[in-house]
Amino acid sequence: MCLAFLALPRAFLLYKRGIRVLVVDRQRTPRQILVDLLAMVCLLLWSYELVACAWSVKFHPVPARLAVALFDSVPLKVAGGFLMTAGVVIYGLGTRGLGESWRLGIDRKKAGPLMQDGIFARTRNPIYLSFDLLLTGTFFVHGRLHLLLLALVVGIVMHLQILREERFLNERYGDSFGSYCASVGRYLTWTRKHQKV
Repeated sequence: MCLAFLALPRAFLLYKRGIRVLVVDRQRTPRQILVDLLAMVCLLLWSYELVACAWSVKFHPVPARLAVALFDSVPLKVAGGFLMTAGVVIYGLGTRGLGESWRLGIDRKKAGPLMQDGIFARTRNPIYLSFDLLLTGTFFVHGRLHLLLLALVVGIVMHLQILREERFLNERYGDSFGSYCASVGRYLTWTRKHQKV
């Protein structure tokens, strides 16, 4: 719900400015389409399971043997809460930082400028990082096997999407993107940039 609250106003603003937010990349291969569909199904399943676990809903689309609790640990639940909070904050910073470049999909016709400031000075992929944190945090909070499996599958699928987007950005921005990649990590950058005096 928090993600929708952060994303929908941004999408509406861009729409009012004549910018398409939902973009279908017509150059996707069948494998890439399959990866995109898998990501969508997994995220929808995760969203449902998040609500189902929190509200003790009896219906689960996953087999019962996959919904078993692996642990029930207060420290891990607290850590999960921190991860989920960090995920929401990073998602908000990422959507805000993208400005008019924010899209769902690769926009080959009207890609915005290459973002390198704000949260993008620490991670090249804050939106994907936020989902990794949210899914991992959800697993820690609930401790259920199927949430771990979803976190792993979504992590792999999103990594494949990151690689595809980075190929596009490299084609589009060339050396600028190469320099950016050399100074900012794909997921996190731990060192500070040294400024010349």
